[in-house]
Amino acid sequence: MTAADLVIRDALIHTMDPTRPSASAVAVRQGRIVAVGDGEDVRPHVDRRTEVIDGTGLVVTPGLVDSHQHPLHGITTGQGASAAGLTTPDGLGELLARVAGGLASDAWVIVNGVEYGALAGHDRPRAFIDDAVAGRPAFLWFADCHNALMSTRGLRLAGITGPMRFGDRSEIVVDEDGVPTGLLHETSAVLHGYAAVPPPTTEDIARLAADLFADQAARGITGIHVPDHWPGTEAVLDALEQQDRLPLRVLLAPWTFPDRVDDTLDAVRSLRTRDRARWRTGAVKFFLDGTIDGGSAWLGHPDCAGDGTRPMWTDVHRYRDAVRKVVDLGLPCFTHAIGDRAVTNALDTYQAVGRPARGRHRIEHAELLADNDISRFAELDVVASMQPTHQDWTLPDHTDNWSTRLGADRCGHGWRCADIVRAGGRVALGSDWPVAAYDPRVVMAGARLRRPVAEHDRAPVGADQALTAHQALAGYTAWAARGAGEESIAGRVREGFQADLTVFLGDPLAVPAEELPDLPVEFTVVAGRIAHRANP
Repeated sequence: MTAADLVIRDALIHTMDPTRPSASAVAVRQGRIVAVGDGEDVRPHVDRRTEVIDGTGLVVTPGLVDSHQHPLHGITTGQGASAAGLTTPDGLGELLARVAGGLASDAWVIVNGVEYGALAGHDRPRAFIDDAVAGRPAFLWFADCHNALMSTRGLRLAGITGPMRFGDRSEIVVDEDGVPTGLLHETSAVLHGYAAVPPPTTEDIARLAADLFADQAARGITGIHVPDHWPGTEAVLDALEQQDRLPLRVLLAPWTFPDRVDDTLDAVRSLRTRDRARWRTGAVKFFLDGTIDGGSAWLGHPDCAGDGTRPMWTDVHRYRDAVRKVVDLGLPCFTHAIGDRAVTNALDTYQAVGRPARGRHRIEHAELLADNDISRFAELDVVASMQPTHQDWTLPDHTDNWSTRLGADRCGHGWRCADIVRAGGRVALGSDWPVAAYDPRVVMAGARLRRPVAEHDRAPVGADQALTAHQALAGYTAWAARGAGEESIAGRVREGFQADLTVFLGDPLAVPAEELPDLPVEFTVVAGRIAHRANP
C-alpha cells in the first residue's frame, strides 16, 4: 500500500457525512482522502515519508468554502478610505476632506462603505462631494456596492454629462435639467463610472490577491465562489497558480447583463478551456434586481418610498431565454434575487427551463422571501446562497434604512435561512466580501446569533431564523459543495473525496457562538497540502 502524504490522528473529526458523522483519524494521498476512521484505519498508510499530525485537542472539519465573494473587486476598491459607520453628512464630509488633503490636486479620492443615511436629503450629492474634495475627481461606493457617487470632475473624466442608456434599468441619475446629480444607480452605471478610475497594475493586484488569499486560508477557507467577471481575474489566478501562491480553490461564475449575454457565453466557453487545478469556470451569474437599501429590489408590492416595482431586466422574458442558453451550455445559473418577487420569478424560470447537466441553479442573497417560495428550494433542488452578516445593518427597532424601506410588517420575511432548511432546502453561506468581512467564523456566528457577534447587547432580528451550529457548518461545507455541484467529491470527510480540511484548536460545534470568531485555526489543508500552519 502506498503511504499517505498526510495523516491526522487522535483528533475529533466532524465528517459532515451522515453515514459516519465522526471519526478520529484521516489519511490523505495525492490530494484525496484515502482513509477515515481511527488510528488502526490509518496505520497502514503511514511510513517514514508521511507527515503525521498529533490531533490531540484538534477538531477537523471539511474545508470551509465561502460561496459568494468578490476578491478582485475588493482589492481594487479597497485601497480607498472606509466610510463604514459614518451616518451623517458632517462625518462623511470630514472623511472626504481629510483623504483629499493628503492627495495631489488631480488624484482620485476613493471611498468605500458609504452608508445610505450619510447623505439623506442630498438630492445633488456631487456638489457636496465637490466641496469636500476641493474639486478633485472622486468615486464613492455605497456599502452594498450596487450604487455609487461621483464628483463633477470624476463624472467628466468618465464621460458622463447627462443620462445614458444601459441594457438594463441602471441609470445615471439626473436633475430636472438633465444634469447628473452624482448618483450612479445600479451595477451597469457604477461599472461605467468606475472604469475612469486608474486601475492597479496586474502585478500589484496579484501581489494583493496573494496576501488576501493567504489571509483567507489562515481563517480556514479552502475555497471561494466568485460570481463576477472583474477585469484581470483569469490573469491573476493563472499567475498565482503558476507561482504556487494560490492556497485555495476558486469557482468562477462570470456575470452577464441583458445586452451582453452572447458575449458572456462566448467568454465562458473560452474560460472553460482554461480551467486549472485550483480554479474553474462553473456557472453564469445574473442580476434580476438590485438592493432593498437602494430601492431597486423587485418586490411583491412597492416599498415605503414607492420603489421596488421593476426588475433590472426591462424584459424578463429575455432573462428566461438567457437562462435557457446557459443550461444548453451545460452550466447552472446563479441569479442575484433579493426582493421576494425577484426570487419568485427566478424560481419560476428555473422550473420552466430545467436543470443543467452539471451542478444546480442558485439564488444569490434571497433576502426577502414569500411564504409560497420557501418549499420550492427543496422541490426544485435550487440552493439558496445567503450571507447572514448582511443582516448586521438591520436594527431590532426597524429604524435602519433597510427596514424603513420595507416597513415593519415585511421585516420578518428577511433572511429566512431556517425556514428554507426546515423545508428541506440547502443554504450555502458566504460573506459577499468586500460588502462584509470574509472570516467564516464570524459569518457562522452571525447565522446562529442573528446579530453582529461583537454587539453582545443587541437583540437578534428574526431569532426563529437562526441556524444551529451544525447547520451553519454545513452551509460552509456540505451545502456549499452542493451549491457548486461538487457534492460527490467535496464537502465531506470521506474516502475518495478532495482532501480539503479545516483544523481548529477546539470544537466549532461546541463553542458558544459569541466565542466562535476567536477559535484558532491550526491548519488549513487544500488538495492534501497544508496551505496554512499556525505554528510553522
